[in-house]
Amino acid sequence: MRTALALALFAGACASSKPAPAGGSTVRRSVVHNGQRVGSSMVTTAADGTISNVFDIHENGRGPHADATMRLAPDGTLAFLEARGHTEMGAPVEERFSLENGRAVWNSREEHGEKQLSGPTFFIPLSSADADAFLVAALLKHGGTLPLLPGGVARMEKAGEITVPIGGRDTRLFAQAITGLSFQPVYAWTREDGSFFAEVFPGSWFGEEGAETTADALTARQEELRKKRDQVLAERLARKPPAAGFALLRARLLDIERGAWLPDRTVLISGDTIRAVGPAKEVQVPAGAEVIDLGGKALLPGLWDMHAHLSPPDGPLDIASGVTSARDVGNKSSLLDDFKKSFDEGTAVGPHVYRAGFIEGRGPDASHPEVTAVTEEEARAAVDFFAKRGYEMIKIYNSIKPELVPVLAEEAHARGMGVTGHIPAHMLANEAVRAGYDGIEHINQVMLNFFADHETDTRTLLRFSLVGERAAGFDLHSPQAKEFYALLREHRTVIDPTYVTFEQVYVFEQGKMPPEWAPTAQRLPVQVQRQFLTGGLSLEGGKKELYARSWEQLLRVAKVLHDEDVPVVAGTDFTAGVGLHRELELLVHGGLTPLDALRAATIVPARAMKMAERTGSIAAGKTADLVVIDGDPLADISAVHRTVMTFRSGVRFSANEVYESVGVNPL
Repeated sequence: MRTALALALFAGACASSKPAPAGGSTVRRSVVHNGQRVGSSMVTTAADGTISNVFDIHENGRGPHADATMRLAPDGTLAFLEARGHTEMGAPVEERFSLENGRAVWNSREEHGEKQLSGPTFFIPLSSADADAFLVAALLKHGGTLPLLPGGVARMEKAGEITVPIGGRDTRLFAQAITGLSFQPVYAWTREDGSFFAEVFPGSWFGEEGAETTADALTARQEELRKKRDQVLAERLARKPPAAGFALLRARLLDIERGAWLPDRTVLISGDTIRAVGPAKEVQVPAGAEVIDLGGKALLPGLWDMHAHLSPPDGPLDIASGVTSARDVGNKSSLLDDFKKSFDEGTAVGPHVYRAGFIEGRGPDASHPEVTAVTEEEARAAVDFFAKRGYEMIKIYNSIKPELVPVLAEEAHARGMGVTGHIPAHMLANEAVRAGYDGIEHINQVMLNFFADHETDTRTLLRFSLVGERAAGFDLHSPQAKEFYALLREHRTVIDPTYVTFEQVYVFEQGKMPPEWAPTAQRLPVQVQRQFLTGGLSLEGGKKELYARSWEQLLRVAKVLHDEDVPVVAGTDFTAGVGLHRELELLVHGGLTPLDALRAATIVPARAMKMAERTGSIAAGKTADLVVIDGDPLADISAVHRTVMTFRSGVRFSANEVYESVGVNPL
């Protein structure tokens, strides 16, 4: 289902002008992100019941498109669907589903199958075909529960309501909470007659055209529902330490800075702080402390994800995966500030949140955050917006004018904030570093320094494809490369490659589950698993082999940078928690030792964020952010998947319990 969050990740659009057939009825829906119309859906039902749909989004230089034809069965489920178009990243879409005499058959570039059905079952399209309203109607018709194809079960119940003015009349709308589509409930708003009205998320809207003014009220009510659910989960999942604290016995403790295992350690936690660390014979357990015998399991510092865009399921996914700190580099400020507050207060489960305020320019291929700047005055005001909210950094994005970069950096540094981001179009990475960047997000943004010039428009998919086409033949040890590394080293520029998201861009193939992801993906909700089949960039025209070679070269860059004494940190821009585990595997695949990969997710980001006195390693006096792992990640980095428990500021969480709360099967 296209939640407003998913739409926000695409952004920007144009409405279809396809005419409605004579005698047909048409429903038009809009996609809006931070006040900007970024997409549209037109659903036309002909007199014979044939439904045609044109769905289109264009934002941040990309977006999905679908031209679909559908028909409904008498029971309200889909009887036929045929969709063509392209994915967010431009890969072709061809999807077909049919239901005849109880036999369901589906085929697409991503998947194919058939099944004899014993009752009403709803097929969830992988394409962007707008079938949300039909799913909601079918669930209402069948008592709120329907099996799904290719798998899973959707359940819907009314979670709340609100009355808002629409067209001059007070109108009651109902929040329908649907489980089985993602990690947590997806909310769909319906009218009193049960018809689909909208899906919302802070800053985003997908719903009836002309009713966009209701978005804020719906979002506020929906956030109330989410927070109530979050608090119930937090109360159930969190184990706070007793007055005498926790005593962790027989820990195999990783000294991350020395790179050594310290066997049979005792760690005392009082409140949110590590009070003592030492050999068992030297540390006395206080009376009344809750004793936790780790039985020789690995005890690591809590992990960092340095490239997050937090959404409601991400807090639990992070904590279950041992991620106790996350740097969010682009979000709706009200939502992000609420996450930070609720995680810190314990009314929701989630990591420590560090915030980088997203600042973008304006234009047809721009993203649409809440803060934009095209003049020097707006640039300074943009920094002020985030500085007043206590943000640690700003993040500069693709459409910022190059001449504004020094202004933004100067203002941010004057306010005690760091600067990271993409490299704006028509600017090179070395110029951005000289202009004040403290970090660079994404491996492609690093490599465009060698492949782009001042005429290259990197606001489109070209920022991905150009690197995919040219990285394979680039000499990472050339004089040009070494000169750039020296600049990064001189400025202590922090590089956040986010390999895990680019693995999807360059390597994922439509219709094939990546074998490295299979063990993790099979633990995820069924509808989430399907997203691993959608691929990345189009591999048409012989690009598969070229992109694969470029990908291997890109993976080597982190090791080269590390050897050149350039700070490298672990970030995802992907599925929270489990995505960081894969990022560590990819860092090792590229040549880092497991120890250095773990440092990239612990002490190195702690230093980069000026938090090393409080976190990043295990020592008395530091915040009790810890993760217990059943295995030896120094021998096999994949052991990080086997989290047992996580301590976030001294509060203990069972990994399996937290995973199960978001529909993830335990190991």
